[in-house]
Amino acid sequence: MMLTYFSWVCWAWPNSVTAHQVGSGLNGLGVGALSLDWAGIAAFLSSPLVSPFFASVNIIVGFTIVMYIVTPATYWLNVYNAKTFPIFSSSLFQPNGQDYDITTVVDSNFELNLTAYEEVGNIHLSTFFAITYGFGFAGLAATVSHVALFYGK
Repeated sequence: MMLTYFSWVCWAWPNSVTAHQVGSGLNGLGVGALSLDWAGIAAFLSSPLVSPFFASVNIIVGFTIVMYIVTPATYWLNVYNAKTFPIFSSSLFQPNGQDYDITTVVDSNFELNLTAYEEVGNIHLSTFFAITYGFGFAGLAATVSHVALFYGK
């Protein structure tokens, strides 16, 4: 695992929270993270040798914009109290930044218990997770709109 993803930023500053948010490839932005494993390098499109060049460039540009421009900007501008939560995580959080325990707000039939939900508070996402959800839904809506406008009758 050490050679699969290596972050020299985290290695250089092992006690810095900021260095881990910026450098960690697992829980951060991945700046300075290197991979010496072909499975890690080719993970985004199964193989960069098989996919067309424009598809690889499109993914790299989109990734760069979301990961290195939009996510840090919304985090450091503290949009929706982003600094309360990790910058990169797929977990759910309480308003105070603690992990959200879903079992406290659902009953035995897995239905929402509104009184328990109001006690615990709203569900919050990490900055990166919220942005990728938003862009994903926007992309889906754009695709449907494009097909309807250009190919609908």
